[in-house]
Amino acid sequence: MNDCVKFAITNLQARVVEEISIEWQGHRVDPGPLYIELDDSGSPPSEGTLDYAAFRAEAAFRVLLTFPEFADTLDGLGSDPELTEPVHAVIRSKGRIREDHSFVLSGPCDLEPHALLTAEETRAVVLAGT
Repeated sequence: MNDCVKFAITNLQARVVEEISIEWQGHRVDPGPLYIELDDSGSPPSEGTLDYAAFRAEAAFRVLLTFPEFADTLDGLGSDPELTEPVHAVIRSKGRIREDHSFVLSGPCDLEPHALLTAEETRAVVLAGT
């Protein structure tokens, strides 16, 4: 009997309202809320595995990160349109499967190249909730 279950991630929409600080052109900027949604355009697809033998869950989410308020500000300043495009990223998360079969995932977010946020200078992590 196989103790692993593979699953597809088919829907994700989140709004992060906690303050996020971006340093842009030497100044700290409050970009407003961050929106996260699944990016269905990439490959491989967003998917995960539940390993019941080890009580471990893993998932890789292909996502788009957007800052609509900041994008509007940049657009109003006449900035390069590349700066306001969504950021493509992959969230790689792991967590423990609980006795009630729920799980809480956390892990790093790897950014793809973007005109505004460089992977070398940007760190993003999904922290475990309760």
